[in-house]
Amino acid sequence: AMEGVQRGLRGLVSKKKRRFQEGGFDLDLTYVTPRIVAMGFPSTGAEAKYRNPLPDVKRFEAKYHAGHFRVYNLCSEREYPEGTFDQMARFAFDDHNPPPLTLLGPFCEDVQRWLDADAENVAAIHCKAGKG
Repeated sequence: AMEGVQRGLRGLVSKKKRRFQEGGFDLDLTYVTPRIVAMGFPSTGAEAKYRNPLPDVKRFEAKYHAGHFRVYNLCSEREYPEGTFDQMARFAFDDHNPPPLTLLGPFCEDVQRWLDADAENVAAIHCKAGKG
């Protein structure tokens, strides 16, 4: 019953956005291209009940993109400990605001380097709520 409530809460938070609902997953996550993923913040604690639970995101990474998944945190308000993901980068700016122009170049260059390094590499990009 609790899983149904959590699934309902996540659906309400996602609103009309697509969710990844395959292979036992129910994540606020979508493939923008086959190698670029947009997703909501990987969360822990109470917030994981209505956002993407961090363990589920790590399980998704292991199942579909093991060794080829780089997480880009664009959220200035929140971060997670170093080493949470094998590959991660942070290009932070405030939620509900455009990124500073000085951030765009380095971010795009980092994503391009990651994607060019291996044809299987995937860039998973998120802000705070996954709406950006």
